[in-house]
Amino acid sequence: MSNRSSYSYSILRYVHDISTGEFVNVALVMYSPSETFLKFRNKTTTGRISSLFPNFKPSQFKSLIRLVKDRFQVIEKESNPSIGLWNRPESLREIVAEVLPKDDSSLVWSDISNGVSEDLNTAFEKIFARYISRFDHKSQSHGKSDDDVWRSFKRDLEARNLLKFFEPKKITGKDDEVEFPLAWKNGVWHCVEPISFDLSAPDSIREKAHKYLGQLTSVSDSTEEFKLYIVAAKPSDNSLTEAYVKAIHILNKFPGSKEIYTEEQASTLADMFSKQILADVLSKELQFSANRLANRTTYLTDQSSSEPSNWTEKKKLPFLGD
Repeated sequence: MSNRSSYSYSILRYVHDISTGEFVNVALVMYSPSETFLKFRNKTTTGRISSLFPNFKPSQFKSLIRLVKDRFQVIEKESNPSIGLWNRPESLREIVAEVLPKDDSSLVWSDISNGVSEDLNTAFEKIFARYISRFDHKSQSHGKSDDDVWRSFKRDLEARNLLKFFEPKKITGKDDEVEFPLAWKNGVWHCVEPISFDLSAPDSIREKAHKYLGQLTSVSDSTEEFKLYIVAAKPSDNSLTEAYVKAIHILNKFPGSKEIYTEEQASTLADMFSKQILADVLSKELQFSANRLANRTTYLTDQSSSEPSNWTEKKKLPFLGD
């Protein structure tokens, strides 16, 4: 009968924003007390994290990971009977609590999971590949970028002579700020956010949707009233349509006022802006004309009310010498 060993493992997650719960798996630890097996491994690259979180600081992240890794090496040494030390921890929960206690850190342990295997190293490699390394090369886009979507919509505005009404706008919430490349104001700010989901894997599409939802939600408490207009590009690969539809559902969870358009519907959005801006301009011109007319009327009334007095005085002058 095969000799199968039980083990426990936990995933170390980098949580970029605690309020939104967005995270990336960055390391794995596995422990088997019966086999005196303790193994930790972390991601060696940060490109995927940087692509998901633009304000990510690699140097700070690497310092934290190095600290965690050093602590595991100390525990592994103390738990190794071959060098005369034997201080075996009772459980993985005890180990992770010692290495990285629960606090407000951006590094957080997942719940403990368990399994059995004839080969612990093989089990470790499979789990690491499943939860961590398999995502490293699938986050690159192979088609349109966000800038491509932005430039396409910009041309729609230029064709309608509307671009002069738009400007970049930074919306600031309590804890964050987001700058929109195109916005115009008529009482509230109308902010356009171009997003391309022309990516190469369903996971990448879902992660990008969560990323944008988190960023946009972080300024939904802004004191400035604004409405969001998302222009989303579909994946070039039709097999990713389902992932794209789910991404749109994720973006629809934005709690503020919003409208979502596909890139094919961008001209419809531009036409709507054209009508709204025209109405706004005409309203302002009518108001300006009405104000000028009111001011002119007031001036003439004042002039008219002063004329009878002058006229009476002038008429009376010839009779003063009589």
